Amino acid sequence: MTGLSAFTHLGGTQGGAAAVDALLGVRRPIDYRAVPWVTYTDPEIARVGLTADEAREKYGDDTRVHTLDNDRVDRAVADGRTEGFTTLVLGPRGKIVGATVVSPRAGETIAHLAAAVRLGWTPSDYARTVHPYPTYADGPWHTALADVYARLARGSSAIGALLKLRRGVIR
Repeated sequence: MTGLSAFTHLGGTQGGAAAVDALLGVRRPIDYRAVPWVTYTDPEIARVGLTADEAREKYGDDTRVHTLDNDRVDRAVADGRTEGFTTLVLGPRGKIVGATVVSPRAGETIAHLAAAVRLGWTPSDYARTVHPYPTYADGPWHTALADVYARLARGSSAIGALLKLRRGVIR
């Protein structure tokens, strides 16, 4: 036991790293900033990286937070399971430093967000990744798009007007 977490997925990763190090002498460091945790309730609660409060404490004004309710996720609407949300926490240079997902299948949805935190992706990087549709993974994708749209709207009044028109048509 390392004292860091009691999650089986982390224990398995630590055990594998220890075995590779012991048998082959190859150090395989674990990025503890990107270890997801999941609470298997209904709906599930999953988180990776920093919470909004932790990011604000660490980065101050360099923190941005975007939250999207599940009533904007087509799979959740189709399943009649719109309770919950996705939150992306962005740190310096707009990198995804944390995420929280509350929804059915949140434990599966958080896996891709863990990779985004570990790799230092921005919402633009995340939004450029093709996700299967319709799935609960649309929540993080739409949340990333919301950040991209907000940044575009701030940069150009013409683009902002088009985005407002598009949002009005889509809703």
